[in-house]
Amino acid sequence: MRNRPHVAACALLASLTLALSACSVDDTPGDGKAEKSHPAATLAPEPKDSALAAEVPEEYTKKTLIMGVSEYAPYVTFESDGKITGLVPELAAQLSSLLDVKIKVERTNFDAVIPGLKSGRIDLSAPSGDFVERQKEVDFADFAQSSVTLMVLKDGSFRPKNGLEVCGHKVGVEKGAGTQNVLAAQNKRCAAKGKPSVDAKLYTDLPAASLALQSKRVDAVAAPSASNTSVSQNAKDRFETLELKDMLDLPAASAVYGIQAKKGTGLASVIVKGLQKMYESGTYAKLFGQWGLPLSTVTRSQLALNGSKQSQTQ
Repeated sequence: MRNRPHVAACALLASLTLALSACSVDDTPGDGKAEKSHPAATLAPEPKDSALAAEVPEEYTKKTLIMGVSEYAPYVTFESDGKITGLVPELAAQLSSLLDVKIKVERTNFDAVIPGLKSGRIDLSAPSGDFVERQKEVDFADFAQSSVTLMVLKDGSFRPKNGLEVCGHKVGVEKGAGTQNVLAAQNKRCAAKGKPSVDAKLYTDLPAASLALQSKRVDAVAAPSASNTSVSQNAKDRFETLELKDMLDLPAASAVYGIQAKKGTGLASVIVKGLQKMYESGTYAKLFGQWGLPLSTVTRSQLALNGSKQSQTQ
């Protein structure tokens, strides 16, 4: 059971909801205007590719595909009016047009994604780190990349310069995310140096972790660069994102992101071809530019089916 939050905590959460909204390269960070929390969808839809549409497995052509997403700005943002915005919903819309399939984006906790895909409750999810362990359970259509960072209070005293300085501190992390493995690997380094372990605090999503940081229940939030940078830029100077170089070689500290689909259905392989088509048309680069993520793009050859050879634990 969770305790009912205090009114002040509710106010913080409302403030963080705005701060966690996705920003475009044209937005002014932290301007606080809800109407500027996400860029307008200005890209024309990809025209239907009849050849690719014919490759979509039959079981998916006569239904609305459910894409389960968790909050991870600017890839996915839950607006106060209930609308789900971000790069992923717009990417889904482009794939929907290109492959002539219906896709509905729905809110789903990250740790419920793989069970949902395996059971058929959802059909797709993104973004998620493509690791060989996960490839045993689902298929990935790789489309982006990222690395882990730490977000801290800008006016706080905790400002680590390396991973060892994180040992013994409370760090918020999204439950089920690969970042948990990063902290587990860091704990081995802490132990080797006789230092206390990182006290990882698990949260259902990144907004909850950020709220914990704002209220000083954790000292930092460990999350991929896109999310932490977006929050820091839009939080009116409350947070700062740090990249600790010695943590980047830890297992799962960097990742190729994929769109997940049920394993063995053939759906992910068609999506890969759709992504490649969008790469060639320029829509892929325009989407990432519109959402302020040009450094998260991959090359055409990296738009692949289960293309990562990276492990979460080694």
